[in-house]
This record gives sequence, structure tokens and C-alpha cells, in this order.
Amino acid sequence: MKKRYILAIIVLLSIQVQAQQHDTSPLVMEHENHPIEEDVNPKDDLRWGIKAGTNYYNLYGKEIDFIFANQQTSYKASFHVGIFVDTRLSNKFGLKHELLFNQRKVGVSLADDTENIYESTMTRNYLDLMPASITFQQGGLQLFAGPYISALLGANVKRKDEDGKWYADKDIYGDGANDESKTRYLQKLDFGLNLGMEYYFKNNLSLGARYLHGFTDLFQYANSYTQESSKTDAIKIYNRGWMLSCGYRF
Repeated sequence: MKKRYILAIIVLLSIQVQAQQHDTSPLVMEHENHPIEEDVNPKDDLRWGIKAGTNYYNLYGKEIDFIFANQQTSYKASFHVGIFVDTRLSNKFGLKHELLFNQRKVGVSLADDTENIYESTMTRNYLDLMPASITFQQGGLQLFAGPYISALLGANVKRKDEDGKWYADKDIYGDGANDESKTRYLQKLDFGLNLGMEYYFKNNLSLGARYLHGFTDLFQYANSYTQESSKTDAIKIYNRGWMLSCGYRF
């Protein structure tokens, strides 16, 4: 009886060995000939490029009329230009790094010496850094989101003098000593969130759109006593805007 059991075990083992030697399962063949996940091309791990486009910026917040003649502001078109670097971490995910010169214009309302209200434009020049936006890549389409930090390089608002002539008032930027006796002035740094999408064509051209939402109050308030104001906290006015870009990736 024992000999029969031993013989049966030997036969089963022989069959199993032969099956393994001739295994042609779909999973094995797919792994050998058609990998399930294609490796990232090494030349695509790091790509850089240039971009330029148009901006549409505005302000939001409950205290716009604390700085300007009323609460009404409007989107104004301007431009941006800069460089970017795309880093691929896997087939789908990566990081986007950008450095842009960004001119932001906003339509505002001002009052002259006789309290007549007129429409004007506030212009601000920023250096924008998007240090590391997380990207998701699907074919030519790239989705991204991440923080931005902006350094204010200069600013002015168009005003009318007593003769009705236009001039660029740069007091809104402040001076090197942050002289609080002149006027309320802009903060020198802005921080917020940017999110958007970009499409890369086979010829390395790209088209993109994004939304930016600021979280930093834009105006200093320390000199509000010169306006006989009792306000002692931050002036709640923030940036928001849209950017449309065209780029080329090397």
C-alpha cells in the first residue's frame, strides 16, 4: 500500500515539474514582451522651457473701500514671461518649478480733491516663484497645483492732478524706510495657491491656463492713524487672477 502512495506522489511531482518548464501564462508573456507599465524615458525625467502669456487680475476682500473710493474693482489684462522646469517622478506624477515676471493690473476707483469719483488702474510688477507644484500627467495633458510666492518689484496707481492730467503715483509702493506718514502702501510679499492645466503638443509647444488665489493681505495698515482711522488690524484685501500661457519645452 505504501509503495502505491509513493508511486502516486512521484507521478504528481513529475507532472508539476513539466508544467513549470512549459509555463506560458498570459501574465508571464505580458511581462516579457509587453510590460504592464512602461518605464519613463530618461530624457523626459527633466525638461525645461520658456513661457509667456496674458493675465487677468483683480482684488477681493471686504475692505477695498478702505483704500479706494468704493468697493468696486475690475479685472485688467496684462502679461507674464518666464521659465519653467518639469521633473518626472513616475509615469504619472512629477513636479513643476516656475520663475515668472508677472505684471498685474487692476481697475480701481479713486476720488479727486472735490470728491468726484473716477476710474483708474493700479499696476504692480511681481517676481513669481512656484517652487514645487505637484503634477499629474495623462498623455499630453498635465494637471498641477501648488503654492506660489511673489516679491513686489514696483507699483503705481494712475491719478489725476489738480489740472486733470494723469500721472503715475508711486507712493502706493512705499519707500525704502517704509515712511508711514505718506500713505498706505503695499506689502512686499504675496503668498497663495495656484492650480491649472497645460497641454503639451508633439512639437514641444504648450498651451496652459491657471487660477491663482492669494492669502496675504496686500496693504500695510500701520499708518492708518494719519487718516483719523481707528482700524488696528490687517486690511483684508487679497489677490486673485487668471493666467493664459503659451510655452516651448526643450
